[in-house]
Amino acid sequence: MPMEAQAQKLVAGLVRVAVMAPVDGPAPAHGLPPAHRQIMLLLGRREREYRLSDLAAELGSTVAATMALLSPLIADGLVEMRPAPSYAARDMSVAATDRGLSMTPAPANWADQLLSEVDGLSESQQARLLRMVTARIGLLQQQGSIPVTRMCVSCRFFDGYRHPGTETPHHCWFVDAPFGYRELRLHCPDHIPGEPPKPAF
Repeated sequence: MPMEAQAQKLVAGLVRVAVMAPVDGPAPAHGLPPAHRQIMLLLGRREREYRLSDLAAELGSTVAATMALLSPLIADGLVEMRPAPSYAARDMSVAATDRGLSMTPAPANWADQLLSEVDGLSESQQARLLRMVTARIGLLQQQGSIPVTRMCVSCRFFDGYRHPGTETPHHCWFVDAPFGYRELRLHCPDHIPGEPPKPAF
């Protein structure tokens, strides 16, 4: 897996966990569901604009699904979108408005620091952190704190530690192949919910 793709997955996972972490300072006046808070946290940690397709990638979602999530935020004046020179929907720019930034809680200090340092981590450090984040997401899903997402560890085809002691300890029965930590997905188009999520690590 390219290091850039791994970093994108790691950011998406960290934001999911950060959404459920205690915030620094007062709670936001504008109550937002977790999916919308994920978007606002991503937009809030980046000074420049996102391309719509890049935002979708960091959310582990599709362009169409991300557009649907953005619509109410745009209507509330929290997010703005501008057309790209290509006029392609996927290239539209997305940014938080001043009002949106003022209503976006800062993630807990640990999450804020990690989000800012992801790009500086080595590939092995990113892989190790991704394992921890994925396990944490699985636990939050078990507790009902966040909705079950299309991640490997909540899929009926996921067989954790089928091949212990190897670099590819897990097995995906959808493709009938072993895979390692770097191939763990937070959003898989072939995901089918199975047993309640359980930590795989």
